[in-house]
Amino acid sequence: MKTSTSNIIIFFAVLVLFEQATAGDIKVRAREHFDFHDVAFDNGSSAYAGLSNTINVWWEKPRIYSIGLAFNPVIGSARASGNYDARFGNKIKLIMLGAEGKYYHRDIAPSLFSRLGLGYSRLDAKGSIGDVDGYHAYIGAGWEFDVKGVGIALEMAFRQSRLAQGVVVNSITPSIGVHFYR
Repeated sequence: MKTSTSNIIIFFAVLVLFEQATAGDIKVRAREHFDFHDVAFDNGSSAYAGLSNTINVWWEKPRIYSIGLAFNPVIGSARASGNYDARFGNKIKLIMLGAEGKYYHRDIAPSLFSRLGLGYSRLDAKGSIGDVDGYHAYIGAGWEFDVKGVGIALEMAFRQSRLAQGVVVNSITPSIGVHFYR
């Protein structure tokens, strides 16, 4: 097992233990998603798709709002969907660390929420371009269903990552989160 994978597993275990040990409103939440990435560079683009996930550690007022940190992916990468630019290779991993906020629009519909985020991004490309860093902006909206104290949140989001060397990654991210409120 690679050292970085071991560190991520240990980090995740510490977060889960932290959430269990803290009384109050600090929560660890996860969502799974399938990312569609369009990687644009030098007037051309390549499409990638794959499973991914996001871990949130944040202060939460259940079904009202949440604010805190987001990290992804713990596990996951994306493969080329057809022809691809050899500078990126046929497999990429878009790694992000940032701040996110989630707000429930209770005045419109109690289950409707929106999410905004900003942060650092790194594209781990397997081609000749190597790793490129930059920042991203995230905007999403969704609906959370209550099933006997368990929230099932469906969300659709858009993320744009602006990276070094003029690389721009536009991502569409449908996701699902399962939240235990009891």
